[in-house]
Amino acid sequence: MSSLSEPRTYGGWRRSRSVGIGSWDTRQTIIVMSSVMIPLLCGMITGIAVAVYLTPVTLIVVVVTVGRRGGVVLLDLLRAWAGWRWADWRTHTLYLGQVATPVSRPWALPGVLAATKLLDVSDPGRGRTGVVWNQRSGQMSVTLLLSPAGALLADTEVVNRQVAAWGALLAGLADDPLIRHAAVTIELVPESGMQLVDHVTARLDPTAPAMARDVMTDLVTLAPRAAAQVRARLTITCDPAVGATSPRDVPAAVAEVLRALNGLSVSAAGAEVIRRASATDLIRIVRTAYDPDAESATQGWDDLRWQDAAPVRARDYYDHYRHEGACSMSWALLEAPRQRVAHDVLLHLLSPGRYRRRVTLMYRTLPRDVASKVLESEVNAAATREEVRRRTRRDPNARERADADRAARAAMEEAYGAGLVQWSLYVTTTVPDHDQLAEARREVEQAAGHARLKLRLSYGGQATGFTVGLCCGVYPGDA
Repeated sequence: MSSLSEPRTYGGWRRSRSVGIGSWDTRQTIIVMSSVMIPLLCGMITGIAVAVYLTPVTLIVVVVTVGRRGGVVLLDLLRAWAGWRWADWRTHTLYLGQVATPVSRPWALPGVLAATKLLDVSDPGRGRTGVVWNQRSGQMSVTLLLSPAGALLADTEVVNRQVAAWGALLAGLADDPLIRHAAVTIELVPESGMQLVDHVTARLDPTAPAMARDVMTDLVTLAPRAAAQVRARLTITCDPAVGATSPRDVPAAVAEVLRALNGLSVSAAGAEVIRRASATDLIRIVRTAYDPDAESATQGWDDLRWQDAAPVRARDYYDHYRHEGACSMSWALLEAPRQRVAHDVLLHLLSPGRYRRRVTLMYRTLPRDVASKVLESEVNAAATREEVRRRTRRDPNARERADADRAARAAMEEAYGAGLVQWSLYVTTTVPDHDQLAEARREVEQAAGHARLKLRLSYGGQATGFTVGLCCGVYPGDA
């Protein structure tokens, strides 16, 4: 009998940090030093009175630059608020669909999806495939519909192999220069449970033994009425213009993207590929996200076009997003788990709740040469901060020592062939009424706390946060 292996834990995530004084980054250091030096220089040149007058301004700049609220720098919150107010003043936060506007427009969807176009292509041997083409950036996105296998009842060795296979898949993305980033989305859609009843009732064989029919009927009767659909998908975004042989037309670019998709091996990571998302699948994903009531529609999807997936009306507020009679709220990852965690750390966040939820993990794989330069700069920045502490005779705290150790360990692992992945997590919850947003927010933040994650509300960026995970290749850093 083979002995049971110990559960493996994972960790070592760290936020990229630039050179700065103490816990400040380069931007904060430059702003603070400049705000202090300018009054001093003005006082030396024009007199002490000018320096006294500038002192309150200096204090305000320092507080805004260094202070934090909810883990976010006040300067970033102020920029988000000012940007949203400017967009709101120009009515850029309001979208009226084609039905509500008499003038035809070149764009179909709101916000960052305005530049996208859906291509319905035929892939020999694999049927129809939908490709979302961002005409502004030239990037193209394709999606795989997945059926994830549960790991709760799996052996530890099987789970370890699946996690290792997923890590190898991410590392392999760096070897393909066409692939820019990848997104894994888990969508939880609550339902009444009647789908199970209809599914089983329609498939009961009248000629089956009475005992078998009674067992199936009892199982359906005893099954919980509150259930949820769990949908998983993987979206790969490519830039066909990258590479030695860049395609010159759209068909050639689509062919390059499909070839990059053929090299992915997802089954080893514990998820089976149902099929490649067709144009109809992508229209349904986007449309039901904007209009949850369309979830019950079973026919007519093949007749819709890309512009039909847009809402009739949408409004981007500072802390939430209203669309088609529903309200959504989006979060972004602020801090990853500090401690080492098990493979099921996200179980609470990925468990069904009372409200519709979409969880997206974004991955950006860096090429080998870029990864080595990034890690080298991170190690140099940590060494510079250590030198500053030594000269100022300040002892490093536990977090600073742990951060420097993680930076050195990551550089060593990359030197031995490991890949470097920049990742983040985004969560969106949707409710049918604005009064339910507070309860939905508590549900998400409580689940994130159980998952050892610290999220921040996407203030001033709710419309962009909502589009993450809609299979359209939206990467917030590029939006």
